[in-house]
Amino acid sequence: MKIFGDTRIDLQLDEQRRSETTMHNEKVKTDREILKRLIHCVIFLGKQELPFRGHDESRESANRGNYLELLTFLAKYDPDLHYHLSTSKVFIGTSSQIQNDLISAVAEVMGEIIKEEISKAPFVALVLDETSDVSNAAQLSFVLRFVTDSGVKERFVKFEDVTGKKRAEDAAALALGFLEEHGCMDKLVAQCYDGAAVMASGLNGVQAKIPSRQPSPRQLRFYLHSTVLAHAKSPGPNSVLT
Repeated sequence: MKIFGDTRIDLQLDEQRRSETTMHNEKVKTDREILKRLIHCVIFLGKQELPFRGHDESRESANRGNYLELLTFLAKYDPDLHYHLSTSKVFIGTSSQIQNDLISAVAEVMGEIIKEEISKAPFVALVLDETSDVSNAAQLSFVLRFVTDSGVKERFVKFEDVTGKKRAEDAAALALGFLEEHGCMDKLVAQCYDGAAVMASGLNGVQAKIPSRQPSPRQLRFYLHSTVLAHAKSPGPNSVLT
């Protein structure tokens, strides 16, 4: 609209504002789609139990790690992802910190889904086992087994660092806190441990320190696990017994 042959400034400003808003919305939409691709890569690697990082993640490296190599592969067939990885200067999504943040975010969502499943289960079984990571640090694995309308579910929930916390009291405190956090303290009907006395002892072990919904809770042992450990510690064919 023109008045006396001149374009109205307020209309020009409104048009510029609408154009900037449209461009911003398109940028947000594109960024969200890129973030979805990054999350899907994290979920894929986690599902396949593959490591994320590489020993050398520089651009000259022949193998930059599964996460970066997977993104590079997808970018060959995804123009938007290729453009993002090639031109983005602020948020690329490839740094170690971003990888850790995405893993934590995915784990948090999965944890909430598991809690929702447990809330609908009438009873649960707790499975605990101590293991060591690649750095030989002691960890306690937490697994819950329960029944839903679709059948029996077994969910690994987390590892807990137990370096320096190997007493029965310490492990029991961690287990009780875990059960409380997941709202299944009054649903516990079974406990499953390996044969170590600190875990399985009915007098002073973790088993005896965790209350159960059943007067005489069923306690199961990892017999196969014990067999594997015994085999691993057994002497080889060329060993000399003294």
